Amino acid sequence: MLGVLALVVRGGEPSPESGPFYVDGLRTGIELPGVVVAPTQPATQRPRPVETPVSPSPGIYRTPLEAEMAALSPSDKDLFDHYPHAEDQDRLGEGTWIVAAPMTVEQARTRLLGPNPRKGTAADLDAMNGDTSGYTFLQVGDGVVAWESYGFADPPRRLLAELSRDGAVSAVATQNDGDMVRFGYARDGETVFDVPEYALVDNLNEIPAEVRDLAALAWEDLEGPTAETAAYFDVAMSMCEKVTGVRATNAVEDVSDWYVVPMPWGAVEDG
Repeated sequence: MLGVLALVVRGGEPSPESGPFYVDGLRTGIELPGVVVAPTQPATQRPRPVETPVSPSPGIYRTPLEAEMAALSPSDKDLFDHYPHAEDQDRLGEGTWIVAAPMTVEQARTRLLGPNPRKGTAADLDAMNGDTSGYTFLQVGDGVVAWESYGFADPPRRLLAELSRDGAVSAVATQNDGDMVRFGYARDGETVFDVPEYALVDNLNEIPAEVRDLAALAWEDLEGPTAETAAYFDVAMSMCEKVTGVRATNAVEDVSDWYVVPMPWGAVEDG
C-alpha cells in the first residue's frame, strides 16, 4: 500500500527543492521536483484506539443471600441455621407458633384463652370445619411453646401483648396454606412489632433494629430488582427465638390436651 503524499507548491511553480518519494515509510530513490512527501508512520508505531471499558451487566440478584448471611453476627447465624438446616422430621410445620418467657403453661393458657378455656374433645376434632381450631401448650425451659395447626387462628394483637405483661416477652410466627407469614412480638404488655406480611414492609427500617439483620434475609423490596431471599417462616421463627430465648420444638404437636379457639381469631386486629 502506498504512503500518503503531502504536496507543497510554492507560488504555483515547482520548487527547486525536491524530496524523496516514500512508500510505507521506505525511501524509493525516486525524486519528484517540487514535491515533499512525508513518510508514513510505521505500523508498529501507530497509536491504538482507546477502548472504553464496559461494566459488567448487573446480576439478577440485588444482594445475594449468601452475602446477607455472611453479614450476620455469629449468634444470629446460629439462630437462623437451626431452622432451615434441621432434619426433615424435626422441621416445624405450618400453623401458628407462639413462644413466650418467662412463663408457665398455665399462665400462657390463661392469658391467651381466659380462665376457663374449653378443652377439645374427639367430637370437637370431628366437628372442625374451618370455624374452630385448637392450641396445645408445652413447657420449654422457663418458657412456653403454643401451637395450632392451621395458621388462621393466630392470636389478636391485644392478646399477644397481654401474654407479655409483667416483664415477659411473647412472639408469634404463622404460616398458613395461603402463604401468609406473620411475625410479631410484644414486651412487658406492649406490642413492639406485628405485621401480617412482615417480609413485604415498604422499608426494612420499619422492622426493629434488634431483629432487622435476620429480617433482611427474607425482606423483598417490591420496587427493586428480583432478589434471592430465605424462607419467610424460617426467618420468622429465628426472630421469635431471638426476642424470647425460647426455641420452638415440634414436640408440642404431640401434646394430648388441646383447647378450642375460634378461627380466624383476629390476626390483623388493631390494638
